[in-house]
Amino acid sequence: FSLSVPDLTPNIGLFWYFFAEMFEHFRLFFVCVFQINVFFYTLPLSVKLRDHPMFFMFVQLAIIAIFKSYPTVGDVALYMAFLPMWNHLYRFLRNIFVVTCMLISSSVLFPVLWHLWIYAGSANSNFYYAITLAFNVGQILLVSDYFYAYIRREYHLIEGLNLKSQDGKEAHVVLK
Repeated sequence: FSLSVPDLTPNIGLFWYFFAEMFEHFRLFFVCVFQINVFFYTLPLSVKLRDHPMFFMFVQLAIIAIFKSYPTVGDVALYMAFLPMWNHLYRFLRNIFVVTCMLISSSVLFPVLWHLWIYAGSANSNFYYAITLAFNVGQILLVSDYFYAYIRREYHLIEGLNLKSQDGKEAHVVLK
């Protein structure tokens, strides 16, 4: 049922609007492309993270939540419940403020635009889908930022943290 995407009820996922606007003769091709997207990342991630199965599970849960045919808020909450487990990566995150703002603002706008579209009739599906896209882009940025932070931390654990001063010489940290 969920592989063929027959139900186009609006949700927080990417599929419903895309397949509602698509010509029928292209449907099978794009259903295959969209569904294979979840499995496409498994092999490279399993090779890269073979020594870290918990982080691999976290990333896979996030990818499944993002590219699922009929996602729910519970899918997102499941992988976000694991974020405190990776609090040692916070110092290596690059875009956490932008990602947090994207996720919070789109989470606030979901019910507002749903109400305007379905009940008030003053908006259309494009507004709701734009918020859906912003939410999913925020999730993708969150997962990629955590993956980058994990890889960077592993690099610093192996190679050490080499600090340079502004003139290019080796710097020393002095704790007082």
